[in-house]
Amino acid sequence: MRFYKLIFLLGLFTAFCLSCRKEAFDDYYSRPDDLESPIYTRLEEEGRFSHFRRLIEKAGYMQTLNQAGYWTLFAPNDDAVNRFLQEHNYATIEQVPDAIAEQIVRYALIYNAFQTNRISDYQSNLGWQEGLGFRRRTAYYDGFRKEKVKINGTEREIVVGASNRNNVTVNFGTPYYVDGDNNNKYVTYFHEKYRQFNSLTADDYNFFYPSTPTSNFHFMGGSVAKADIIAENGVIHEVDVVTLPRPSLDQYLRENDEYSFFRDSILNQFFVTYEYSPTASKTYEYRTGQVEEVYIKVYDPLLAFSPNNENFLKEEDNDGQQDGYSMFIPTNDVIEPWIRNVFLEHYRTLNRVPKGVMADFINTMLWQSAVWPSQFSTKTNLHEEPARFTKADITDKQMVSNGFFYGTSKIQESDLFNTVYKHVILDPEYSLMLMLLEREHKRLVINPGTKFTLFLFSNSLLNRLGYSYNERLNEWSWIDRNGNTMGHGQTQTRLARLLYSHIIETPNDELANINNTQGFIQTGDRALPGEFIKWNNGNIYAAGNERLQEPVQIVGTAKFGNNGRVYYVNNLLEFSNETAGEAMARVATENPNVSRFWEYVLRSPLYVANDRVITGVAGGSLYTLLMPNNDAVQQAIDDGVLPADPATGDIVGKFQIENFIKYHILTNVNVAADGNQDILSAITLMKDENDESQTVNVSNAVGNLRFIDRKGRTIPSVYNPDLYLSDRIVLHELNGYLNYNN
Repeated sequence: MRFYKLIFLLGLFTAFCLSCRKEAFDDYYSRPDDLESPIYTRLEEEGRFSHFRRLIEKAGYMQTLNQAGYWTLFAPNDDAVNRFLQEHNYATIEQVPDAIAEQIVRYALIYNAFQTNRISDYQSNLGWQEGLGFRRRTAYYDGFRKEKVKINGTEREIVVGASNRNNVTVNFGTPYYVDGDNNNKYVTYFHEKYRQFNSLTADDYNFFYPSTPTSNFHFMGGSVAKADIIAENGVIHEVDVVTLPRPSLDQYLRENDEYSFFRDSILNQFFVTYEYSPTASKTYEYRTGQVEEVYIKVYDPLLAFSPNNENFLKEEDNDGQQDGYSMFIPTNDVIEPWIRNVFLEHYRTLNRVPKGVMADFINTMLWQSAVWPSQFSTKTNLHEEPARFTKADITDKQMVSNGFFYGTSKIQESDLFNTVYKHVILDPEYSLMLMLLEREHKRLVINPGTKFTLFLFSNSLLNRLGYSYNERLNEWSWIDRNGNTMGHGQTQTRLARLLYSHIIETPNDELANINNTQGFIQTGDRALPGEFIKWNNGNIYAAGNERLQEPVQIVGTAKFGNNGRVYYVNNLLEFSNETAGEAMARVATENPNVSRFWEYVLRSPLYVANDRVITGVAGGSLYTLLMPNNDAVQQAIDDGVLPADPATGDIVGKFQIENFIKYHILTNVNVAADGNQDILSAITLMKDENDESQTVNVSNAVGNLRFIDRKGRTIPSVYNPDLYLSDRIVLHELNGYLNYNN
């Protein structure tokens, strides 16, 4: 009996202790008295959201917003909802369909809680980045819809989903669609902090919503009336507008037929496919209970982005907070005649235009960034071009869910289709030259700020001269005049050099009268000059053409771009493989007035007779060879600078000859009397006793080229409009000699 009594007392004590511990536990973990109510209840307490609370109920989100969570809600007040009812002819809230109520609520609901101190910051992988945020991901997404589309030429009604990536391979080979990513839509807002950090103006926002009064905190088409209403499970920002989910760029194009030519005849025709997705089909079955084959609408990876992707670049999970896409699309009445008159000048139909060229055209209208109106001239597309529009050129402007849409009254003035480059990119007969330009010099010739002349060589000309391109293997080859075959690497290197001789910077249109004048000019651009070419009444020569006695001639008439002109030619401007020794020997034969200098070179240890090269002069590099004429050589002998005998055995005499020759060879430069004042001095082959290279100063005016030696003497070259050319070498007769002694 005593044992049971002890057990009973122990039980009472245990119950008492447990009761005390439960009371302490409840006190510690119970809801604090000063904690704000959950969002739904908080709306009721504020007293201005009775209509919106009813929409929340119809949408089935009352419980969600009245329990734990972490949300931002842009809640329209009663005045805003009343305006919405009137605009959509709803007599009462009850007439609003549940599906519409759900769209309104979910599109107003943002993942994570953002007060105004963070709403304009970007939530990056490395932490908050101040002042970069103007968009947030909502709880709303479209899902799938039935559409009539063509698959393999047959029209079918299928269930279509949107790609949620920019058609890049992710997740070990899954392209364009990532399972579990719902492609949630974004809302756009415009906070004063974001505006200031990005040097924007109130007009940037009001351009989209001109009737909205200026505010420090805009939300879509309205303003935030009261910010930072704190709730237990998030933050409420009171807004004065009801916003239905905005379409994506893809959806906006689909809904507006004034852009149907661009949409149907170009974009959908050539850059959209529908890919069956087993994972999307399972998702559709889970959501709807229906078994269907679901296809994903996929945009070609040649495009800057996929207009139906709501996720921006997705290089970071939240990068859509700081940026979106922009499209500048011309209306049908603008784009159709341009396509017909410009784009299809050399093609019958669009389906004959190479896909890469078509993609280049589309990408002139696509920006991988949100371009505010004040940023038209600063933000660039994939072609590194600004948006060349004024506000007056914009006929339609929309903030859509994944960026900005601009309808335009003119075509983007792209450098691709306005400069001299357009005559290459839009003519199939020059597709091989286009390929070469795209590999190396595209950026150069599409620069509208620099004037160029291009000599265009056709595919048929290349083929006639033994060049061919294997598209399947992506390889070049060349069969020379002797029947020898050159492989891909060597051929591509050769063609790259040839190409540069067909591009000439002509700031003053120096080649305008090439058919009835004579002259010479350096090819390439001033920053990286190429080889000299010359012309004489329509016959054009590079060094190789002169040796082959095969001049280049212009066929047809010149055409123009906004940065110069193009000539069509019947031959290539060939380079020469002549050595420096061979070049000097040839010039001495053509011009006996420099034969004595050549005699000194020929007898010098610098000359290697077997290879006909001059020691120190590397083949294929830039040189200027100065050849004092016979009188100048005699003067050098008289002055004791040269020995009288070119074949002298005297050590001092040999030393004099070697330095004399080296001091007349300028390295890494081609100099001619073209007025190029950028060349002020040149390094010679000669070095002093300290092994330092010696220089010659240059004074260059058109038709008057002079050199200043170490003694300060000015020696003129003999002007010759029929310039002596060799393998990246220019040769001049000097009316005097350069004295290497100081």
